[in-house]
Amino acid sequence: MTATLVLVVDDEPSMLKVSELALTAAGYAVIAFDDPREALEELRDGLRPDVVVSDVSMPPMDGFEFYGRVREIAELRAVPFLFLTALEDRASMRKGMTLGADDYLTKPVQKDELLEAVNVRLRRVAELRRPVTGKVAARGFGHPMVMREGERLDWDSLKALELLFYLLEHRSGVTTFEVAEALWPGKTESKASSSFHTTLYRLRKVMGGELVESANRRYYLHDKFEIDYDVEAYRRLARRARESGDLRDYQAAGRLYSGHFLAGFDSAWVDNIRLHLQSSHLSLLEAAADLARETGDLAQATMLFQLMTEHEPYSETAWEGLADTWEARGERSRAAEARERFERLMEEG
Repeated sequence: MTATLVLVVDDEPSMLKVSELALTAAGYAVIAFDDPREALEELRDGLRPDVVVSDVSMPPMDGFEFYGRVREIAELRAVPFLFLTALEDRASMRKGMTLGADDYLTKPVQKDELLEAVNVRLRRVAELRRPVTGKVAARGFGHPMVMREGERLDWDSLKALELLFYLLEHRSGVTTFEVAEALWPGKTESKASSSFHTTLYRLRKVMGGELVESANRRYYLHDKFEIDYDVEAYRRLARRARESGDLRDYQAAGRLYSGHFLAGFDSAWVDNIRLHLQSSHLSLLEAAADLARETGDLAQATMLFQLMTEHEPYSETAWEGLADTWEARGERSRAAEARERFERLMEEG
């Protein structure tokens, strides 16, 4: 197994040597630089450490600038980053944590303190890289919701939530470009790529583990990630209903449609799927209503046509079906009322 790689950057030779010796003795592979510009050049050429330890005060490029340049490299957006600074430099500590550093160690750093900080961050990364386990349920109809082991997850980043549903809707995998076009249209390729990797990291944090894998420059939901997705279940039940012609299958599918897809989200890709599902559901309700009427279940047919009018208020088929069913039940006044309501809607529209 390859040893965990730690990149140490410090322009103070004695501190650089102490850190290198302590980490090497603990079993880590260490690459040390006394110039952040040289370290950055290696990182841009493909060097991929598991954690970065960097001093703050390093002329001519300080640790904060070095941190920013490292984070510009897509694969290093989530690598743990630890700063070293003088004890009295409180302003630097605040600035570093604001930028997004994972930890701050004050000089002179004790060996045990350094090892503990590195170990803690690597354990956290390992946790996030483990495939998500447990029962996960995603609800895409109505306002989106994700539950894990029966507990609703909180989302600080709505883009992370949207990314999860985008991946659920594209099980065959997507490229970074496709995700960027869908979730961040108008951004440059580099900025969109940055947003994607940052959002992917936030998604891992909320879910408590890895749920995305990549191969051949495409990203997929991990094959070990099991999820109960209501939209997927709806499509499956709708297909079965059309194949079986059984009213109970139509009813089972209809119960899952509890609102428009991802209510509150307005991305173009969401609108496209929302419209397709709306059209599909209207067709499903019509087929179920016709079946109920043909089998003599007029009460059920009435309810289904009524649902059609609520789902699509401007559907003449829905209102006329409702009126015809009321007439078949001997309710001529209600049939007339249904037709009048449709006429008023058309006039107002």
